[in-house]
Amino acid sequence: MRTCFHAFTDPNLALMLLILGGLGIYAEFASPGLIFPGVAGAILVLLGLTAIALLPINWLGAALMVLALVLFVLEAKLTSHGILGSGGAAAMVLGAMLLIDSPVPEMRIRLAVAVSVGLPFALITTFLTTLAVRVRQNRVVTGIEGMMGDVGVAAGDLRPGGNVIVRGEYWDAVSATAVQDGAPVKVTGMEQLILFVQPIPKQPGG
Repeated sequence: MRTCFHAFTDPNLALMLLILGGLGIYAEFASPGLIFPGVAGAILVLLGLTAIALLPINWLGAALMVLALVLFVLEAKLTSHGILGSGGAAAMVLGAMLLIDSPVPEMRIRLAVAVSVGLPFALITTFLTTLAVRVRQNRVVTGIEGMMGDVGVAAGDLRPGGNVIVRGEYWDAVSATAVQDGAPVKVTGMEQLILFVQPIPKQPGG
């Protein structure tokens, strides 16, 4: 029992539990349905918080770790050429070292532990956040949203209705302006599998 209590009062172990648990929970949010990372992450975070609650906390260190998370997210969304990410990594390491306010050296988080846990966490979090932001910003390539703006050719005259070829497929289409056979068209809308298109003007000298 005493060994178990001693383990829970080890700030280095508490930091590792929080970091690993946070990554597990983030992985679950990034890929819903995996279940195991979320459950394991929640358990590790609870164990880490329990250990931290038994120790004297320096709120400046806690604030620095929160600041680090904010900087990681901003690094993924803004073009800072690594400045925000580097600042986040520095804040994470410094915050980890200051997190426990104890005059006893053995009760504080060691520099080696702060660096070996904080820097990989910074890299992984920045990478995963960047990946998630890029996925959300990618243009939809399926359905009506994916076809908006696509270019095709008229498969016969459109006066105003007819057929067009878009993405190698024949579609029923309607154009407000007459379109000749073989002329390029651009998709502007869709309703009940009927495309709304408009002719693409020829470029001068084309």
